[in-house]
Parts: sequence; C-alpha cells; structure tokens
Amino acid sequence: MQKDNIIAGLDMGSGKVTCVLASHDPATGNFKVLSGKSMECKGLKGGVVVDIRATSDVITRVLEAAENEAKCQISGVSLAVRGVHLNSLCSHGAYNIARPNKEITEEDIQAAIENAKAIPIKNDREILHVVPLSFSIDRQPGVPNPEGMEGSLLEVDIHTVTASASHLGNIAKAVAQAGFSVEETTYSLLAMGDNVLTNEEKELGAVLLDMGGETISVGLYVEGGIRFSKDIPYGCDLITRDIAYGLHTSREVAKQIKEKYGSAVPSLTSDDEEINVPSMDRRSSHSIKTSFLSEIIQPRVEELFEIVRDEIKRTRYADVPGICVLTGGGSMMRGTAEICSQILSMREVRLGGINPDHVLCDSEFLDPLYSGALSVVLYSGSKYAAGGIASSAAKKPLFDKLSDLFRSFDVFGKE
Repeated sequence: MQKDNIIAGLDMGSGKVTCVLASHDPATGNFKVLSGKSMECKGLKGGVVVDIRATSDVITRVLEAAENEAKCQISGVSLAVRGVHLNSLCSHGAYNIARPNKEITEEDIQAAIENAKAIPIKNDREILHVVPLSFSIDRQPGVPNPEGMEGSLLEVDIHTVTASASHLGNIAKAVAQAGFSVEETTYSLLAMGDNVLTNEEKELGAVLLDMGGETISVGLYVEGGIRFSKDIPYGCDLITRDIAYGLHTSREVAKQIKEKYGSAVPSLTSDDEEINVPSMDRRSSHSIKTSFLSEIIQPRVEELFEIVRDEIKRTRYADVPGICVLTGGGSMMRGTAEICSQILSMREVRLGGINPDHVLCDSEFLDPLYSGALSVVLYSGSKYAAGGIASSAAKKPLFDKLSDLFRSFDVFGKE
C-alpha cells in the first residue's frame, strides 16, 4: 500500500496518546481503519506537554505499535490537540464592494473573512482555526453561499480558535523527537463536531462534550455552526481520585474498578454484587458493594456537569440546545448520560461515536475512546475526499474551497 494513501491521526489527549492509521481511496473517497493504539502518558497533563522525553517515548511506542499492526510505515501525523491553553471567540467582519460589477467573488469572501480575523492577539498565541459561520449580503442574513450573488456589503461571522505557541511547539517537538513530523494540527473538538454530530443536530442546537481524563471540551453548535468552544480544566480522573481515596487503594486499582464496575447512578447497580478491593500495598484486601462505589462516583459526576452547565449559561445561546452528545473515554461509564440529562436539562443525551457510514472499521474503533484520533483522520482527509468526488475546484462547495484556501495559509493547521 502506498504511504501517500495512509493518514495517521494522533490524538494528544489530556493524559493519553491515541493513534489511528487509515487508508484513503481517492477514487471513492472512502476511509478504512488499518490499526489503532492508545496508551496512558504521564508526560501530558491537561493536553499540555510537561515532560517532552516521556511524551516522545509514548508517541514512539503508540505509532510503532500501530505501524506494526497495519504493516506499513508513516512519516507524518495529523495532530489533534486540546487543553486550557486553547481560546476561542466569535467575531464579525464586513467588506464593501465598491466596483460597478457587484457580483461577489471568492476574493471578496476572503477579504471579508480577513477583516473578521483582525482581532488583537497576544504575541505568544497563534491562530489555529478560522471557521466561517454565516454570511449576510446588504444586511440580509442567512446566506449560506454568497459567491456569484450581487451586493454592495458582504458580512461574515467567524469562529476563531487560538492556541499557545509554546505549547504547540512543545507538542511538535515531542512528535519530532519520536521520529515523525506534524503535517497538520487540529483542535480535536472541531474535528469531532464534524464527524460525531449530525447536520440536523448542529442546526437545531447541540452541545458536544468530549470527556477526557483531565479536561472536558465543550462545544456549542447553533444554526449549523460552532458558536462557543472551551476546554475546562476538570476531567474524569477526579472520579478515579475519589474512588482511590474512598476505597483506600491505589489510583491504578481505582481506575480499573471504575471502568469495570463504575456507575454514576446507584439504581443501575446491584446491592448484592461485591467487589474485592486490594489495599494500597496490595498485601491485603477488603470487599465493598457496587452501590457504595456508585455513591462515591455520583457526586463527582454531578459536579462535573454542573461546571459544564455554568459555562453554557454564560453564553448567549444557553437556552438553545436541546441535545447533548457525549464522547471521549469518560462518557462510557454507566449512568453518565442520565446525570448529564438531569443537570443540563437536555431533552436528549446520547453517546457519540463516528458514524459507521463514514469509515470502514472494526467496531472497537467506533468506541468514543478513538473518536478524537479517528475524527482528525477524517477531518484531515476530507480535502482528499472532496478532490476525489469533484472533478474540478469549481464544483466544490463554498466551504470546501474556503477550507482549501485557509489550509494554504496555515490557518487551519500549523505545519
């Protein structure tokens, strides 16, 4: 298989590194997962590198294991990042078309977006993404594609994501020390929004929560586009810590117990089921009921969703979403969706994985654990898929062409 047809998605989680290798068929635009690996990483904290050597070592082991399973070699990766160093905001831009010919061109659209991007940014930050949300022509909103239409005033709303330049540099350095290059850098939440949410959910209003170990990424979608995004510096490792403290055992054992027996709702457990818990030194053990375990877990899960609720309430779209989609490893515990629905007052809460219609893969890769890595594969590979479907650039949808344009200026990804 040619190396050029393989895309490597590397998700730098809050405390974990996950990789997916997938092949792309240019003729059909289809993607097929070849392999995937995930490992804990003590060199990452909240998605930020705190130990380059440890992070590089884990990246090496993850990618080499994926290469061996897929029986191929790669040189570069599409990187998914997260963390509280990421900031986002929505801004508005306008462009006056003063020439006699009022037909709006792609250059006019670019000029309007450039004006919207003219926001003050500190020297230590970089623009990671610019996402066009909606256009207006002569004060008429709701124009999905202004190209070819006539007007004197073109306006645009955009969602901009910025990142700490030093944090991005440290991640790229860790990847380089592992022997690979960074081909594209993507905010994992945006990639998952494109591949986990449906278009109908985005249009009606939806909250996307990526529940990691040390961070929770919050995305708020309204009228088809992302209007708010933020990484919260709290995650599901807090649940593990509470279990370790409450059961007087190690965090490693607590994590295993959480993943095997954990439930955020006590009524979903059996009062008769008991768990054998090794002591901290593993020289003795004691037994607890699963219902007691749930009593430890429930308050912390409720607290995490209360923090998310308060963040959403601070936005101007707090009353819009009726759907919440949960993804990430922390979303897989029983009862999480029920608590989310209760705290966030959502009509519907579901677990979000990659739509199997988008990719050929074993069922394990549709697990929320792989959502970030697989999403960035599809996100980065979408430009190739578009090229395979459309015979010319003129046949591409507007946002595909804009995406290609931004990529050429490194707006959508730092190489």
